[in-house]
Amino acid sequence: MSSPIRPFLNLLAFASIAGVLLWRENVWQTRLQQAPDSRLASDRREVSTADQEKAVTLRAQGESLQKKLTDTESRLSTLTAEVQNLKKAAEAAKPPPTPGDLAQQLNTQRGLALDPGATWEAVAMDAILEKIKTQVEAQLPLTLAEARSRAAVAMGFTPEIFDYPAAAISLAQMSNGGFYDAGAKRFFYRAEASLGRADGREAFIGGLANALTSQKIGGPLPWAETPNDDAALAARCLANGDANTTRVRFSISDQLNLNFDRNGAPAAPPPNYSAPAYLAEIWKFAQDRGSHFIETLAGKGGNAAIDAAYRRPPRSSAEILHPEELYFSNPPFEPLAIELPQAGIAGTAPLYQNTAGEFGTYLALHGWLTVEESAKASEGWAGDRYAIWPGETGFGDHLYWKTAWRSPAEAREFFDYLRRVLMQRFSIPWRREYDATPGQFRVDDPRRILRLTLSADNTSVTLSHATDPAFATALDAWVKP
Repeated sequence: MSSPIRPFLNLLAFASIAGVLLWRENVWQTRLQQAPDSRLASDRREVSTADQEKAVTLRAQGESLQKKLTDTESRLSTLTAEVQNLKKAAEAAKPPPTPGDLAQQLNTQRGLALDPGATWEAVAMDAILEKIKTQVEAQLPLTLAEARSRAAVAMGFTPEIFDYPAAAISLAQMSNGGFYDAGAKRFFYRAEASLGRADGREAFIGGLANALTSQKIGGPLPWAETPNDDAALAARCLANGDANTTRVRFSISDQLNLNFDRNGAPAAPPPNYSAPAYLAEIWKFAQDRGSHFIETLAGKGGNAAIDAAYRRPPRSSAEILHPEELYFSNPPFEPLAIELPQAGIAGTAPLYQNTAGEFGTYLALHGWLTVEESAKASEGWAGDRYAIWPGETGFGDHLYWKTAWRSPAEAREFFDYLRRVLMQRFSIPWRREYDATPGQFRVDDPRRILRLTLSADNTSVTLSHATDPAFATALDAWVKP
């Protein structure tokens, strides 16, 4: 009989062997699983080290390139400064252009040139101002100047009599870059305004361009004797606008337009007489609206279109204000010629006659209306004529003014606005009888007799203003057909 211990021992041995085998299998699997991770970690350590070394190398290269770039920029800045200094030195070494050089540039750019054989003379600015003064005074004898001042008051342009010649001279002297004596063929320019400076050249070109464009229109200045101030203003807008745009374009294209560091800056003209607001407005209109008119022409065909305008100048301020609608219409707008009776009133001839135009009509209203209202009331103007007669001292002169309009609506609108202005201007308290008749406004005060009338066909408006009843009666008879 076998001993029971033997099977137990065999079982224990088998279990031991199995345990060892299982332990070895577990260790083996564990090593298989851990081995790749270890290699990966090792590879990562190797890659990380390589990246760090590469980054250090790239950083060093970047710093080297940055230093080279900084050095290059520094050298470039130094070279740029040297180039600028060389340019300045070369500029300073150049002699200033001569008047003939500038005149040739102006001729090349705009086609404006003085008569052959004209000469140049540098003079003090005071000499130029004196020449302008002498020219204006020659165009304004005292009787004419007084009549113009009185007419301005009668029309409502200004409230008081003023020194017309002094006002005209002060405005004319605002353009003081030069003076051309056509008889002597000599252009006088400002000696203190160096032609080596951009602003000095601009002053010279401004004066020369003004002289040349004034010659092209061949007409009187706005303050000179003229039977139609509106047509003269329109022509002056053409000339002044051309001169202004020419001066600006020359200044922009001036290759030396930065050299303001030389001696010889243009001096400011001395302060002078202050003109009434309405005359200053006329001067500004010729400058600003004239420039706008020239730019409109240039947009149609450049210098050729501007030159063509001198062959058919604008004939009214209405064409300057509305070039597309009036000047460029086919045919161009023609103001109506309004003829006043030639006979005198009670043996007295008119002291003064003229045409106000659309802009003059605007000025007659502007003292009592806003800019917008004045512009609206005067738009649609087709022609006008006014005359004044001397009244008794202290009561004002007599006035007759007839205006024509392009449409009945515009005539009616002007009638309504002028009626309102008259009441404000003369502080007239309204009464029912003043508007008793449609299309009429009648005031019969002893020293203020007004007749504002809208024509039956609604195309014209007339104003009679007398300062004594006898003249009012005679004026009514004078204007009746």
